[in-house]
Amino acid sequence: MSTRFPSLSKVVPSVVRQSHGLQRFMLLLGFALVLMFVFVAIFAPWLAPYDFNADRSGGVVFGTQQPPSADHWFGTSVGGTDVLSRVIYGTRTAVEVIILAVLLSALVGVPLGLVSGYLGGWLDRVLVLVMDALYAFPSLLLAIVVSIVLSGGNSGAVGGIIAAAVSITVVFVPQYFRVIRNATLSVKSEPYVDAAKVVGVRTPRILRKHVFSNVSSSLPVIGTLNASEAILTLAGLGFLGFGIEPSAAAEWGYDLNKALPDASSGIWWTGVFPGLAIVLIVLGATLVGESLNDILNPLLRTRGADTSEADQAEIEHEFEELTGAPSVEVRSVAEPGDHVEKKVAALSLTDLAVTFRTDAGQVKAVNGISFDVAPGEVVAVVGESGSGKSVSSRAVLGLLPSTADVSGSARLGERELLGMSSGSLRPLRGDRVSMVFQEPATALNPVYTVGWQIVEGLQAHQKISKKAARARAVELLELVGMPDPAERVSYYPHQLSGGQKQRVVIAMAIACDPDVIIADEPTTALDVTVQAAILELLLSLRDRLGTAIVLITHNMGVVADMADRVVVMYRGEIVEQAPARQLFAAPAHPYTRALLDAVPHLGRENGPGLVDDNEIVLKVDDLVVEFAGRFGQPAFRAVDHVSLEVRKGEVLGLVGESGSGKSTVGRTTVGLQQPTSGTIHVSGNQVSGLSDRELRPLRSRFGFVFQDPASSLNPRMSIGQCIAEPLHVQTDMEQSQIDAKVASLLDSVELGGGYAERFPHELSGGQRQRVSLARALALDPDLLIADEPTSALDVSVQARVLELFTELQQRLQFACLFISHDLAVVDTLANRVAVMQHGKLVEIGPREQVLGRPQEDYTKRLIAAVPVPDPDEQARRRAERGRLLTDIS
Repeated sequence: MSTRFPSLSKVVPSVVRQSHGLQRFMLLLGFALVLMFVFVAIFAPWLAPYDFNADRSGGVVFGTQQPPSADHWFGTSVGGTDVLSRVIYGTRTAVEVIILAVLLSALVGVPLGLVSGYLGGWLDRVLVLVMDALYAFPSLLLAIVVSIVLSGGNSGAVGGIIAAAVSITVVFVPQYFRVIRNATLSVKSEPYVDAAKVVGVRTPRILRKHVFSNVSSSLPVIGTLNASEAILTLAGLGFLGFGIEPSAAAEWGYDLNKALPDASSGIWWTGVFPGLAIVLIVLGATLVGESLNDILNPLLRTRGADTSEADQAEIEHEFEELTGAPSVEVRSVAEPGDHVEKKVAALSLTDLAVTFRTDAGQVKAVNGISFDVAPGEVVAVVGESGSGKSVSSRAVLGLLPSTADVSGSARLGERELLGMSSGSLRPLRGDRVSMVFQEPATALNPVYTVGWQIVEGLQAHQKISKKAARARAVELLELVGMPDPAERVSYYPHQLSGGQKQRVVIAMAIACDPDVIIADEPTTALDVTVQAAILELLLSLRDRLGTAIVLITHNMGVVADMADRVVVMYRGEIVEQAPARQLFAAPAHPYTRALLDAVPHLGRENGPGLVDDNEIVLKVDDLVVEFAGRFGQPAFRAVDHVSLEVRKGEVLGLVGESGSGKSTVGRTTVGLQQPTSGTIHVSGNQVSGLSDRELRPLRSRFGFVFQDPASSLNPRMSIGQCIAEPLHVQTDMEQSQIDAKVASLLDSVELGGGYAERFPHELSGGQRQRVSLARALALDPDLLIADEPTSALDVSVQARVLELFTELQQRLQFACLFISHDLAVVDTLANRVAVMQHGKLVEIGPREQVLGRPQEDYTKRLIAAVPVPDPDEQARRRAERGRLLTDIS
């Protein structure tokens, strides 16, 4: 009969499995030291040879200050007691005080931090003031004062331990308060907290289920680090005579005080052993705390890829359905019939492979890809999340982390880049090859002016005076179309719009006339009209400077607008590369065809008609929302006298650029934001101006689907718990009925009841958004607010979610306010379209009229700026729009 042993993963704690090398050694050493002292504390009466106050045994006096011997391994103290026994019993005292102090500190500081951070207002200000005052007070002096107040400076064993623990608690409460309050301030703005508010979850449950569960992960780190401080504070109190009564309990600090005169007489053992005990237990607690801090910090952990395993599995499953072959069989497709004129490559990649060493093992991100780009050519590298397109570009510039292993070849002209040291690459970066990053707000240093940052790049590669470099910076800003370049060269990044910041990033990229520009999703974070202007700029720079451009993007409209050739990537491999027109007209690979079929095409969608005969579900009348200005500045009006209606079974697409106020309208509709004036009615009931208590019974009338599916689901709750929460809050259903309803909802969004036990991180982005949709529909709402529900999804996943959304909306006939910046998606779903600009509603009407025959100039510019996934049609649109977008910055 074979014996089955538990797997290593079940025996070894996860924190140990997540550690490596020196970090694991420090963690295990810390745990060993801490466990040793806990063991000694528990079994002190059996381990100690004598009582801690005993000065004789069997009538024989020990003698004072006797050196270590067979009878007294650590010698005897000035009082004639056994030093080893006092060290062992002192361990028990220290451990008892530490545990009690850490628990009391957490029990007081954590709730105060939660309430203060979540509720804010005057309570938060008062608590912050009190905690800051306590924190500013010297910790040992504060502990002494509290100890005197509680015990008069001495006490019995139990009273002394409690007094010492409370004294230390007063010192540590502000630390717990500040950490938990700051974490709460961050968590309370997460979409999953807003999702709980939307369905009427009460504040105590929000604090317990949604806030505390997501901020408590830092408590083990704080507790272990505070334990080491508690030991030192306790020793300080005992050393100064404010600790526990010496006759009531052994205490290391008191022993050190008594051993102080012995140090000058060569009697070392009375002080060394208590001091060594303090050092070792502090070392153990500190090693555990610091190691946990590093291990549990997600920023310091190595990850496998940009997407989750579930994302990859979903895309891979679709790939196998399309091709009938597993993804590992995919190879680059070169079209034999393509007779393209071969130019000398400015950048050439050959068999480029990138592998990451992660906690889960080796992850191959790029698997032997090859392509090149010629001077003056734009090569677009496209693919969904996790395809390896950004990793390959960063490998060229040596920007990957130390956990990456890169092989193959990347040649810049005749120069091999791979294998070069950072010092050797530095003269090439920005001079021969430069990069335009995805998010301009994070690519620019916020503490320096944009001119300083351009000058820094120029002086790094050229011998140029500061005055001449600044003049060149102004020229570059003028070249990229920055308004008033002489003035704005002195602006800080926060003083510029998103489009202007991206112009600065491009100016930095072209400052030294590079041979190659790698543009990594250069327009993803920009509004569509700003995107159009940036694309025009990149093309004009290509024409004027002859620069080769590697354009990395997932937007097929941008590819159709800019690219000469296209490289399609999937799971780290190239599945197809071809001239742009040929690829869009006749894609050769099934994956490429599926990718293009999933892209919505503005003007070619056959959206639904009008439903004017249905009753009105949402009525927004003259809505105004203002946010208070800072430091005497006037209030900012985010929504300016907006009125609209949505009928049963209707989808109203609310579109506009960032800052237009469309999301504020949606949040105000469900009570997440209070209106300044105006009224909102849902199913005939006024929901504006009501308190949370008054609004709670009405929350079952509406649901909300948030933009980011990853952050709209509580990571600490299972999928079943997330979907069931509205049912627990708003209904009297039994648990069995709730479980059945959850299973039914999962079936309705094509997931199945088996997903109820999974957690959000185990699902792909598309699956998570389906769960969000199921949760929003759990109470059979009359109204659904969908705020950019597909913008965070890959195009193929987006297509499936939109198809599901359309089917559910037509079957359940809920009214929907669909908020989006993607006009092509709105063209697919909406019966009517409303356009917002600067908080105002500038145009509203039937979908085919607003998107096909717009009346307002702003709507015309918005539509003209949308790139469509067809090179020929996009070229025509570019020619027709003329100077319509010339004023966009």
